[in-house]
Order: sequence, then C-alpha cells, then structure tokens
Amino acid sequence: MFKIERKTIALTLAIFFLIETLSFGGFLWPVAGEIFFIIFLATTLLSTIYKLEYGVLIVLAELFIGSFGHLFYLNTCGREIPIRIALWLVVMLVFCCKFLIQISKQKKLAPYWLSLKNFSGRKLFLLLAVFILASLLNGFLRVHSLTLISADFNAWLYFLLLIPLICVFQADGSLIEKLQNIFLATVFWLSFKTLFLLFIFTHDLSIAPDIYTWLRKTLVGEMTPTLTGWPRIFIQGQIYSAIAFFAAFWLNQPGDKFRDFFQNRQIKSLLLSAWFLSAVLISFSRSFWVAFIGVLFLTLLIIWIRESFNKMVSAAVWFITSGIISFILIYLVVAFPYIHLPSTDLSSSFLNRVNSGGEAALASRWSLLPVLLKEIKKEPFLGQGYGATVTYFSRDPRILQNNPSGEYTTYAFEWGYLDLWLKLGILGLAAYLILIGKLVVDGFKKGIKTGDKLFFALIAGLLFLIITHTFTPYLNHPLGIGFLLISSCLIWTNRVY
Repeated sequence: MFKIERKTIALTLAIFFLIETLSFGGFLWPVAGEIFFIIFLATTLLSTIYKLEYGVLIVLAELFIGSFGHLFYLNTCGREIPIRIALWLVVMLVFCCKFLIQISKQKKLAPYWLSLKNFSGRKLFLLLAVFILASLLNGFLRVHSLTLISADFNAWLYFLLLIPLICVFQADGSLIEKLQNIFLATVFWLSFKTLFLLFIFTHDLSIAPDIYTWLRKTLVGEMTPTLTGWPRIFIQGQIYSAIAFFAAFWLNQPGDKFRDFFQNRQIKSLLLSAWFLSAVLISFSRSFWVAFIGVLFLTLLIIWIRESFNKMVSAAVWFITSGIISFILIYLVVAFPYIHLPSTDLSSSFLNRVNSGGEAALASRWSLLPVLLKEIKKEPFLGQGYGATVTYFSRDPRILQNNPSGEYTTYAFEWGYLDLWLKLGILGLAAYLILIGKLVVDGFKKGIKTGDKLFFALIAGLLFLIITHTFTPYLNHPLGIGFLLISSCLIWTNRVY
C-alpha cells in the first residue's frame, strides 16, 4: 500500500484544472493556445534539464489526461504539432544528452547504462523492436504513402520512452510513489471531467456547443447521444479509470466478514471505486464493458482459487455495492440541482447499447472484418508494413456524409490484433503477445512471492488492456503503450521495493 500524499494530489488536480482551462481558452483564441504551448514546452524543458524525473512525470501526466495529445498544438509550416509529440521530443533529447555525458565520463559504470543493462525485460522489447523496424522498412519497400506510414508509425515511437523510464525508476525509488499519486489524481480528474461534461450536456447549458466543439477539435473526447437520448461521454483516457477501479479493489481488498465493509478504509475505497466506475459507465463503450466483465470474472476466480469461496463472495458484494453507488452518483449529477428523475432512462440506454447489433458503427466494424482477414492472408507472416490500407463499405454516418456509396479506405482499424497482424505479420504479433504474456506471468509471480497487491492491480490493468484491444486499439497507441511501459518498469526493474 503506497502512501497517499494529499498535497501532491491536490496540487496535481489544480494543475490539471489549469491545463484544461487554458486548453479551452486556446481553442477560443488560437494565438493564446500557441503561447500556452510554448510556455508549457519551455517549462518541461527546464524541468527535465534540472531533473530528468520531472520531465518523465510531466510526459506521463499529459498522457493520462490528454487522450490523443492535442490539448495544445502549434501551427507551423501548415501542420499542427501536438503537445504530446513536442513533450516526448524534449524529454528524449535531454535524456540522450545526459546519457552521452554519463557515458563519456563513467564509461560502462554510467548509472543509466547499468540500469538498462539490469532491466530483465530488455530482450523481449528488443525482439519487438526488430519487428517494428522491419514493418517500417516493409512499408517503404511496398511504396505505401509516406503520410500514412508516418501517421501509422509515430505512435510506436512512444516505446522509446521506456529507456528514460527504466533509468529514472532505477535511480529514484520515491518516483514510484510520486507516479502513483499523480495517477490517482489523474483518474479522479477523469471521472470529475466525465461527470462535469454529463452535467453540461444533460442541462443544455449555453456553453455546451463550445465545449462540444473543443472536445472534437482537441480530440480530448466525444459526446454523442444514445438511442434513448442519454449522452455518451467517451474520453479515450477512461481506460485508466477502469484500471484504477481494479487497483482500488486490490489495494483495499475487503475481508470475508460483513462488518469489514463498515470500516472507514473500506467505505472510502468503495466511494472512490464508484467514482472511477462512473466514467466507465458513462463512456458507453462496449469494448470497456466487455473487458470490465472479463477482468471482473478473472479477479473473482483468482480470489476463489488462491484464498477462499467466502472471500470471493465478499469481493463480489464489494463490486456490486460499488456499481450501485456509481449509478446513484450518475443520477445525482443529472438530477442536480432539481431533485427529480432525468427525462431519459440510463438503464434503457445500457440495454440498447448492448443490444444495438445493427448500429451503424458496429455494423461497419463487422463489414470490415472479412475484408481485413482477406488482406492479412496475402502476407500472413511478415505483414504488409506500416501504412497498409484496406477498402471496405461502411455505414458510419460520418463517412456516408462525404461519400454516399459508403466506400472507405483507411489504415487504422478497430480490430486491434488484426491491425497488428496486418502491419507486423504473425511473427511480430507473436513477439508482442509473448512480451505481454511474460509480463503478466512475472507480475503474478511477484505478487504471490511478495504479497504486495500492487502487482495484482497491475495484472488486472494489463488484462483490461489486452481484452479491450480486441475491439478498440490501445496496444498500438500511446495510451496503452504508456501503461505497458509503466507496468514493465514496476515488474521488471530491481529497485521497485
């Protein structure tokens, strides 16, 4: 159990509020947005030069709240440079300079070099890197569009962040607690933002159109009505809310006695988990829901096998109680400040979302499947490289608006593992799955050996990510890659505990 630093969390929440407010201000006044971009980048540069750990934490904090990384952007030469790419470049450049200075002075005894050398997962990451580079070369040899290759490949560059991550985790044991507190502040903020957006769109506030446009412009999230009229507030970073929910459970696992639920710590844990879960529910993401149920089942099964049936029942009651509180919380947000039931039915929205097999987006996903499989069969072993495209017929209204025939060509696919197979080939996909599988197994072993429930929380998060990627790509996106890198450092570095 890590130490919760309330001052750190409060300060982080205040910074998040400031950043999102400035981002909205930058959307209304683009010149101001570019000024904020430069100030933010300069602050990160100076912080990283002063102490590499600060730069790494800033990059991770932006990842947690920034969705696609467009909270701020700089227009240059007719192109928009997202703040995420700029921050990543700054931290990587400063790290390379510091690394080279260490090597020149201390040679093979350089702390950074020793940290990388002692990282037990390095061979698996190097193997994956071979297939990533091969896929990049494959894309060039097949003369794919350079624009598409760049757009397809740039997210994979985020894997390079692993190098400074390993070094700072090894050098500073307190960094883990700092990161955990920042993560806790992040997921608290994500749920707050989700509920705040729910309040705005269910109360028809005058600012709602501007907020909606800001969400779309910065790619922070999206708001779409469900079939019953209940707004769907989807923020890509809500995957961290689900991960935090299971972390809250594992780090505060209840006992098998009924009175355990009335302990002060358990009450706080239930309220906090319900707060996290609210974001997952309001997301109306079927991918999240399927992954959530899958991890829930596996969690209960592990507790039953490792501990007892009574402990498993207690855990199930904990999950149900947290879900009930979360539903109540959502209804209270919609009903505030008038004590009445909302005009739309949340439960009906959930059922419609589950049963909407004919929904345009879902139908388009299924129409893509046979075409994607056909393309994979052309080069099943080495893949077609980054920038490979597939043409199919979609029923998505956004596509039909531009092309009434529905014909659509794209390089990005909802079927996450098939996307990896198409680009990297079956060998590259296998290398990635072996890396993740080894990480899960080693985390489980460490959890049993040390008795530290943080490892089980990490495993739950990884399993959620693995299942979600089946239907919504995250393992080839910085949001998923970032959590994978953090988990690797917590499980595979020697100086974690």
